[in-house]
Amino acid sequence: MDKLSSIRVSGGFSCSLLTRGLSLRIDSLKLEFILSATKVQQDLERDLAAFYATVEWPKSSSDALVVQCSDSNRDVMNWQKDVEGCIEQFVEQIGVRSTPLTSKKCSHIIQQLASPQKILIKEDADSQSVHVVGVPEFIDKIILQIELIETENFKKENKMEIKLSDSEIFLLMNSGIKTRIANSVHSVTCSFDLSQKRILLLGNEEALRCASIIIANERYIIKERLIGDISPIKSYLLRLKNAKRHVCTKIAASRALCYLDTSHSDVIKLFAFTEKDLNKSETLLRTTIVEEKVDIEGDLTGSITPAEYTPMFKQIECRFSELAKIDFVPVELAVRIVATIDHIHTIKKEVEAILLRGQVFEVTDFYRPCVFRYLFKNRTEEFKTLSTKHNVVVSTNMKISAIKVRGKFEAINCFRQDVERMILTIKSKRHTFSLPSEYREKFLDMCLNLETQLNCTVDVLNLSEGPEDKIKHRKIIVMAGMLSKVECDVLLVYSDKKYNHITHQSKMVVKTGGKAITKECKEYLKERGEPDEWSVTATGAGKLKNCLAVYHVISPNTGSGSSEEASPMVSLKTAYSRCFSMLEEQKFRSLALSCNRTLTNSHQVQTLANFLREYFAFNTNSGINTVVFCDEREIASSFLNEFRASKIPWTCRMEGQLKHNTASYSIKPGLDWNTTPICHVSSSFTFDVGPLKVRGLVGDITNLTVDAIVNSSNKCLDLRKGAVSQNILIKGGSSLEKQLNTAENRRDMLKYGLTVTTSEEMSQIRCRFIYHVDAASIAKTSHVTATWRKMVVKCLMKAEEMRLSSLAFPALGTGSLHGNLRTTAQFMLEALEEFGSKRPLHLTHISIAVLEQHVLEALHNGMRERYIENMRLWNPEYEEKMSGDLLICGESSDILEEAIQPINRALCVLFT
Repeated sequence: MDKLSSIRVSGGFSCSLLTRGLSLRIDSLKLEFILSATKVQQDLERDLAAFYATVEWPKSSSDALVVQCSDSNRDVMNWQKDVEGCIEQFVEQIGVRSTPLTSKKCSHIIQQLASPQKILIKEDADSQSVHVVGVPEFIDKIILQIELIETENFKKENKMEIKLSDSEIFLLMNSGIKTRIANSVHSVTCSFDLSQKRILLLGNEEALRCASIIIANERYIIKERLIGDISPIKSYLLRLKNAKRHVCTKIAASRALCYLDTSHSDVIKLFAFTEKDLNKSETLLRTTIVEEKVDIEGDLTGSITPAEYTPMFKQIECRFSELAKIDFVPVELAVRIVATIDHIHTIKKEVEAILLRGQVFEVTDFYRPCVFRYLFKNRTEEFKTLSTKHNVVVSTNMKISAIKVRGKFEAINCFRQDVERMILTIKSKRHTFSLPSEYREKFLDMCLNLETQLNCTVDVLNLSEGPEDKIKHRKIIVMAGMLSKVECDVLLVYSDKKYNHITHQSKMVVKTGGKAITKECKEYLKERGEPDEWSVTATGAGKLKNCLAVYHVISPNTGSGSSEEASPMVSLKTAYSRCFSMLEEQKFRSLALSCNRTLTNSHQVQTLANFLREYFAFNTNSGINTVVFCDEREIASSFLNEFRASKIPWTCRMEGQLKHNTASYSIKPGLDWNTTPICHVSSSFTFDVGPLKVRGLVGDITNLTVDAIVNSSNKCLDLRKGAVSQNILIKGGSSLEKQLNTAENRRDMLKYGLTVTTSEEMSQIRCRFIYHVDAASIAKTSHVTATWRKMVVKCLMKAEEMRLSSLAFPALGTGSLHGNLRTTAQFMLEALEEFGSKRPLHLTHISIAVLEQHVLEALHNGMRERYIENMRLWNPEYEEKMSGDLLICGESSDILEEAIQPINRALCVLFT
């Protein structure tokens, strides 16, 4: 019936005047009816003759109907329109109806009909139906007669009726059983009657028996699965029409043939032919309908009451018709949302937005004490203005430096943003200091006095304790990240007997270290053969700048990972003991390690925790103070929990990172693991260069008890430039000025770049001699590093000639000359090495004094890098002192710079 034919209309004029191939689309059944009825053809010819058109009848309904114009003088376009309208009107008067045919063939039915002349009956074998075409008034009578004949034939033939359930009808219809029956049994007709839930079979007795066996076999293999653990609210949603259709669409899209039965109140049933389809459908059923809860974190005491939320939630449910259910859970203080997975996130956002508009929250923000005090010392009125502007209630706690804000969510956020912007306008500066431990109380009192005198606030940060509390400051740091990036004295890696590293973290450490580490391992293997299991081999750090050495633990490459790992755990404990013995021998203070994947995590943590507890119980004076565990996020979290559960008497923490000015506490606080711990140096360090004992410290060079000190000057011996020179000039007084103005000293400075003055009459300077070097001229040379190295060697040789035993240097080349501290560390170390190689007899103690802690740290790092480049281990011995940072907050950078000078003067007063 969907096949169409065309009627081609042509005229008796030239091609240029009429478009040929003009066609009208009409039903092929209607054209076949016209061709089969002579009377109908005559009627159409009569109608077209009125428009001067003649018809050439085609031989079949698939050919075109040609119409020619008999009047050459007719207007072409108008004639075509008239003909098209005539044919369309004629075709519309022809009716077409269809009815199913289940009993006999169409030819048998036609023989029984008293068919009138203006009717065409045509069979459609594909759809098992018959089409009746003709005059509408006769079509209804013919359809009624065909149905009566079908009913009589059905009664006469053998028939079978099989009752089915809803699930069986769905599965059998969609499994193609009609096709299988037709292919297997040729003389039977199969049809489904959905209204009465049955399948009808027509045919002889043998055919009916075979067809019923096929249907019975199909029904037998249908499997049923009961799902009773779905929550009541999910079951309710599944019984809604749209939600059930959504789930069924998901199942059909996954190519699983399964029927979903939600008619029972306490259970959901699934029907399918295979277990695979049941499993797939159950998974989709559980994942398509999801349940989430939105916590009510604030107080529902705002402008919207709990009862007024329900209509808002109903509006959301109406928009997602029969796809979502939203209700309150008063016991859990939450709103429960059950919806399809495609809509749950959109609904959740809308619910959260509704709740935020009505809830009243209470948030506490903690601030750095000096920032907090400065805000309420100078910005009190601004705080009051902001609280009024955003309609929030603000209360403060000066003891813990906290602000509690209560109000609507958006108002709190706006208020906090404005406070944050206010804080950003406050300038801050860190100032590092170091003092002997006995000055602790005086120092804290000094800070309180400074705050009253200055237009700024001062806080003490990172204040170290005395050496008696050294054990309390041992810590375990657990962090997520790469072991190769952790700054520590020693990194511990795992390898097999041929030094093939067996964990990802170990491989990355060796890869970052470069070929130098691999070369050392190969040389060790060649000289001594394969090492024993759980032994430890130490190598240099190669290109690793964040550590000093790498320890390789020889671990077996296979491990059962079971709970019965007593022997491997004992061996691992032995390996840890060997590592710590080597750390003590080489005077290292920190160790970083990762997880050995060949062993169980929990056993490793217990072993490490027990070992640390036992080791430091018997080695109370151990210099090791930090153990860092670094691995992937999940493993680090597991290790942290195990360490906490082991109750080890150390400070065990996850390394975090706070803002410089403020640390906010949110409603759901979290930890930031992605940070690298930094091991700070102490306020002084010592190391050996051949026979020389070198010491670096923070302090005033004029207060050192040494034989001589070195001062950076210029050719004119003008000591008014540079902090060290000014200090020496103030303490030296007129006696020093007279010596500097002598002709001999000026001549030596111009000729050698070095001159010596005595300090016998200078009571405020503890040394005997002062060496003045021409630093200004050296800074102007093209080879600054080499020239400085020669000058330092010249000072050392001069002290040896004068039979001095100790000499102190400042950070030469820095200060007013704005030199690089790394360059200073390089030429100082090279000069000491050169002088030490000459085996001096008298000069054995060298001091390097700086005024600030960060300068000492930079000097220390530069010397350490220099040692690492020369493939030697850096083993400084630190002297414990009280050290820390001062955080100073003020209105501008100029005020902070002005505050530094009285702070330095106050620190100097404490020394004296």
